[in-house]
Amino acid sequence: MSLVLPQTQWPNADRSMWEAVFAKGDLLDGQGPMGHVRQTTQTSLEQRYGRWLEWLRVNEPHALDLPPSQRATLDRFKAWLIVLDHTAPMTRLAFVDGVLRVLMAANPERDWSAHRTLCARLKKQAGRGAQTHKHGRVLSSIVLLDAGLNLALVAADEARSSIWRAIHIRDGAIIALLALLPIRRRALVGLRIGESIFFNDNTATLALSASLTKSGVPWESEIPGAVMPALNRYLQDARPFLLERGAMRHDALWVDRKGSPLGYSAVAPAVKNGTERMLGICISPHLFRDAAATTLARHSSRAATLIRPVLSHSSDRTAERHYNHANTIEAGREYAALLATLKEGQTR
Repeated sequence: MSLVLPQTQWPNADRSMWEAVFAKGDLLDGQGPMGHVRQTTQTSLEQRYGRWLEWLRVNEPHALDLPPSQRATLDRFKAWLIVLDHTAPMTRLAFVDGVLRVLMAANPERDWSAHRTLCARLKKQAGRGAQTHKHGRVLSSIVLLDAGLNLALVAADEARSSIWRAIHIRDGAIIALLALLPIRRRALVGLRIGESIFFNDNTATLALSASLTKSGVPWESEIPGAVMPALNRYLQDARPFLLERGAMRHDALWVDRKGSPLGYSAVAPAVKNGTERMLGICISPHLFRDAAATTLARHSSRAATLIRPVLSHSSDRTAERHYNHANTIEAGREYAALLATLKEGQTR
């Protein structure tokens, strides 16, 4: 049984509210207060709101007869949180915060201070989320680059068939690219030759439009030369082979085994399988971003200042956290060096 009530089964009041909140247009056309958000964000919020309505339908069906904002009492949210107790703190925060974002946008005149306090407490409990799943999987970007290059240029030639050879070359090129330019998955699958990635002789440039970045700001970077051997082999060898397996022609950079553009949901398995094959550790695409930040931070506090432009962040919060971490690392190195000097003096 689904835990999310489909929008087609929502009460009329909720569907009307939703349409008004997410109405597209501009200020003159009556754009809704959340009409500017990306479709992916709207879909995520719809899932959270649908889960809230499903819980109400099962546990307090009479509440569905009330206007959306009136039924959103603090007691109901606390009761819902008890049911969500089996989920991670960050997940509980995401559910409650998502529902309240929509309700607050639809009813800004209401006093939501108590609900904001609840969200603040949930945020404090969640902290930065569970970090244990990253332990042992945030490797150096150099290690990840070598894994991608070896998969594309060496291990691929040992594949059991031509199709697997092409797939290994493709996955190795993706891993090598992400190691030095850890763009988000949506941007990765959205790369189009001649539109967002440009090739010139033995160089290449990424030019992401605002629609491909989370910050909504265009981002451009030259692809490091270290990635080019894997990328060139994919372009000259694997991509044409994969394209021939399909009936369509397209400019998508990454191609699946049937010749179609590689889908969003297919990227993670490709990267995970490739890293597990080469490193014995299953690493997701998003962890490449952690790897870049960690690699820069471990190098020096000065290098840590590159985190924001490398990851295309809109704020310095992540960079500042790693900058402080880098300072701590350097202080630790200096302390260790001092102890070594003192120890050496004592032995003389």
